[in-house]
Amino acid sequence: MIRFQPTRRRILSLGAASLLGAAVLPRPARANPVFPSKPVRIVLPYLTSGPNGIATRILADQLSEQWGVPVIVDSKPGGNGTIGALAAKEAPADGYTLLSGAMFVVLNPLIDTQTRFATGDFLPIASFGAPPNVIVVREDSPWRSLEDLVAAARKAPGRLATPHPGVGSSVHLGLSLFLKDAGIEAIVAPYKGSPPYVVDLLGGQLDFAFLSVQLALPQVQGGKLRVLATVSNQRLAELPEVPTLAEAGYPQAVVTPWSGLFARAGTPEDVLQALRRATQQALANAQVQQKYRQMYAELPQDPLQFGALVSAEETRWRRIVASRAIQDL
Repeated sequence: MIRFQPTRRRILSLGAASLLGAAVLPRPARANPVFPSKPVRIVLPYLTSGPNGIATRILADQLSEQWGVPVIVDSKPGGNGTIGALAAKEAPADGYTLLSGAMFVVLNPLIDTQTRFATGDFLPIASFGAPPNVIVVREDSPWRSLEDLVAAARKAPGRLATPHPGVGSSVHLGLSLFLKDAGIEAIVAPYKGSPPYVVDLLGGQLDFAFLSVQLALPQVQGGKLRVLATVSNQRLAELPEVPTLAEAGYPQAVVTPWSGLFARAGTPEDVLQALRRATQQALANAQVQQKYRQMYAELPQDPLQFGALVSAEETRWRRIVASRAIQDL
């Protein structure tokens, strides 16, 4: 039996051919990793104890449960959202750093030409609960109605003190429009968030305040604060006997707060769609909706509605700022 003994040259030539064949064979396409494949960060430009912080945490916890990865709420308060917005803007546009945004996303670029971000730097993902504001005084205050408060302010111009949690916030905007429409002056004190000024209001350092109904109701139920009006067009189910600011004659001062999740402009479309699907699923969860109801917040909007809201708000406030209808900005 004759055995074939390949020569060294033959072996080398076969090996080269094999390598060449491997080089020209098509490689299987690499599948994109499922989003998210690592922890996601939500930059919160407010205190975690405030309404926006609580609403953001509710959504973050549900997203973490769905995705099976940590969703970290990173609080960076200050500059009425600017510090947090810049932190989100400077992160990679890959969907792993999101922004918990509110009215400052629209307002800051309009009222401060030095703001280092634009509304277009962020893309709306989904809205989440934002409780309306109310106007409150201490329970021992002599003012039983909004008319009483306005009359007292007119008798002592520039004497009453009232706070806001940041320029461009829904509280600051509503307060500014109310003071202008009512023709009154007040000492307006800026705070870093709403919770700190509740303490000063109760302590007597402040005379009245625009305050989230979520923060106000426990103090009202505890007999410490009184609600004079709701900053809304319709009465609140929780306070059916309290008139609205519109009913009191100040419809132009009604500023409805909103908040939502944003991604950086430039985020890949498939990641944006994954984020929108996940947030819609999270916000449709019955337990999540119950938690938002407990905050007295309106139920969230879908992505298209939220995008339309942001666009409409930018148009509205651009007109108001241009007309100088808001003072102290």
